[in-house]
Amino acid sequence: MTQSPHTAAQSANGQTATGQTVGDRSADQPPVMIRLEELTKRFPGAKRNAVESLTLDIHEGEIVVLVGPSGCGKTTTMKMINRIIEPSSGRIILNGQDVTTTDADTLRRKIGYVIQQTGLFPHMTIGENIATVPKLLGWDSARVRARVDELLTMVNMDPDEYRGRYPKQLSGGQQQRVGVARALGADPEVMLMDEPFGAIDPITRDRLQNEFLRLQSEVRKTIVFVTHDIDEAIKMGDRIAILQEGSRIAQYDTPERILSDPANDFVKDFIGAGASLKRLNLSRVSDIECGTWPTVRASDAHEVAHRMLADSDRSAVLVLDDAGRPVRWVSADHLRRGADAPLDQIGSVPQAVVQPRATLSDALNELVAARYAVTVVVDDQGRYQGVLDFDQLNDAIRSMRSAAVAAARTEFADEEGPS
Repeated sequence: MTQSPHTAAQSANGQTATGQTVGDRSADQPPVMIRLEELTKRFPGAKRNAVESLTLDIHEGEIVVLVGPSGCGKTTTMKMINRIIEPSSGRIILNGQDVTTTDADTLRRKIGYVIQQTGLFPHMTIGENIATVPKLLGWDSARVRARVDELLTMVNMDPDEYRGRYPKQLSGGQQQRVGVARALGADPEVMLMDEPFGAIDPITRDRLQNEFLRLQSEVRKTIVFVTHDIDEAIKMGDRIAILQEGSRIAQYDTPERILSDPANDFVKDFIGAGASLKRLNLSRVSDIECGTWPTVRASDAHEVAHRMLADSDRSAVLVLDDAGRPVRWVSADHLRRGADAPLDQIGSVPQAVVQPRATLSDALNELVAARYAVTVVVDDQGRYQGVLDFDQLNDAIRSMRSAAVAAARTEFADEEGPS
C-alpha cells in the first residue's frame, strides 16, 4: 500500500497513525531528554480529560514548541513536566529518570521556568531575582554574584547598570530578559517557556525572539515552548507539536515538514493561508548575501558624503561611527540644511536594523517601514554588514518555493516507486 505524504512524515518521527505517540530515536538524533508516557490529566469535576494519554519524546538540546488552539491542553501539558500541575496518570521521564513521584520542589529547581508575566519578585533587585534558585541550592555568595553577572551579560544587560535595579524600573522587554536569566540561574538542563513573549509589543517581541535564539545557540538547553501563534512556533521551534483538544497530537514534525506536508485538514486550517510567507520564518538573514550601500564615517567631512552621493545612485549615505555601527542616514538635503554640523548630528537615525540570525520575516517587517527601502544588517556588536532590499527577499521567496516544489516531486516519485 502506498503511504500518503503525511503518513510518511509521521512514520519518520515514530508517530502512530493517530499522531498520538512519538517513539524511538533515530541514529542522527540526540538522546531523549524528556519522555512523556501516556500522560493524562483530568481536573476535579471535569467531564473529560484536559490531556488524554499523551506520549511524546523531546530530544536533548532542541526547542520543541507546543502549539494549538485555546483550550487544547498545551499549557497543562507543559506544567505537568515540572509538576506545577500533577498528572492524573502516566509517567514523566527526565534524562532517564522517572520523576513522576519524586519531590516536586527538588524537580522544579532542576528546571528553568519562564512565563508571560515574567513572575519577577517586585521587592527584590534584579540581581536577587536571578540569584533565587542558586541560593536555594546553597551556592556560596561569591559563586552567586559571579553567576548573576554572567547571566546579565549573556542577555545583553550591563551588570553594573542593572544588578541593583528593581523590576518596576525596567521596560517590559528588559523584564523578560531578566526572566530568562533567572530561569538559567542554576544552569538547568531543561527550560519551560509559557508564552514568554506574548505580552510584548511586536517589534520588541521579534528582537527578543532573535536574542533568545542567539542565546540558545550558545547554551543548547532542552526547551519546551508553549505558544498559540503558529508563526512564532515556526520561527522558534526545532520541532513543533500541533495539538488538538486533549493534547492529542495532530502532527509532530519540523517546521519545514509541517509547512510543506501538513498531516491533515486540522493542521492545514491551523497553519492558515500564506504558507509561502510563513516560510520566511524558516530562513535567516545570514542565508542571503547582503547588498552594499555607500557609507561614510562620522568623522568625515561633508565633501566626502557629497562625493559618495554623486558617485552612486542612492538618495542617502549611511553614516558609521568609529566602531563601524550605523548612526545616521544622510541625504543631500540633510547636508545642505546641516552644513556646519558633524555627520552624526544630522539626518535620521536608522530604524530598520536586523542581525544575521533574524528571520527573513523579521527583515520584511522592518522593510515595510524602512525609510530608504532597505533594512540594515549588523553583527552582534552592532557593526554594519550590509543591506537587504525587497528584490533580495523576492528572490529568496522564489528559491524557497522552487525548493519546496522540487522536494514534493521527489517525495511523490519515491512513494510511487518504479513504474
